[in-house]
Amino acid sequence: MSKTPIATPHTEGRTLGTDWSVANVARLLRANADRGAWHADGARGSLAEVNQYYLRKVSAKHLPTNVSLIFMRLKNENCWYASLCFADADGYLPWDADAAEQWLQQLFGEDRAQVRVEDTENPSVQLFFC
Repeated sequence: MSKTPIATPHTEGRTLGTDWSVANVARLLRANADRGAWHADGARGSLAEVNQYYLRKVSAKHLPTNVSLIFMRLKNENCWYASLCFADADGYLPWDADAAEQWLQQLFGEDRAQVRVEDTENPSVQLFFC
């Protein structure tokens, strides 16, 4: 079984600077996430390659907000998933609730009210499901 990825200071996706707003990054990731899904049973073979390609398309590091994030659709659970991590070049940063809320509003849109949160062992990282 392929474990659902969690955002870390290093991203598999693109690093985006000040010319990218939160809304534009969220729109890009949501569009990319809508073109596929994460397969929890894809640990080996060609499905593992599909998962890795999908992960590169649905993750990013946004330098202005110090957020590394993943936004994807989970195939087996049939839901949206986001992982947010606050980090800079030196490592993890404290959780920023205001910035996180801005990201969640942009990523989940009108579904924001139904989003469930799951804490991780690292207080700089949280997982969200809808």
